[in-house]
Amino acid sequence: ESDFSLENTQTLIDYCQSDLGARQNEVFKVIYLDSGYRVLGDDILEEGTVDRAAVYPRRVMDAAMRNKAAILAFVHNHPSGNVTPSEQDKVLTRALVLAAETLQIKIYDHLIVAENSVFSFREAGLL
Repeated sequence: ESDFSLENTQTLIDYCQSDLGARQNEVFKVIYLDSGYRVLGDDILEEGTVDRAAVYPRRVMDAAMRNKAAILAFVHNHPSGNVTPSEQDKVLTRALVLAAETLQIKIYDHLIVAENSVFSFREAGLL
């Protein structure tokens, strides 16, 4: 249990960029939050190649339930430096949102990070 909490998107962005921004392979991480936005923990659920990581909504929701999360934040990196979401990123995000809704779990944001840039699905109105 951590006393780290995500009061705002910038806190999340800073945390994720320092953690994943410079990685050479694509990594998909889930951050588990309680209803007060306190971080319960996080997991790298998938590590892929330079341009893709396979993510399965069922595995993500299993992990969310195990961690007793009320809210989830997703982050993955684009080693290319281009943080524009791919069609696959958008489809995955929609699938995760739908899966979470059935379990009454909120999705806080899905960030795509690179060393010097970030894309927020929440800020882009895609969540």
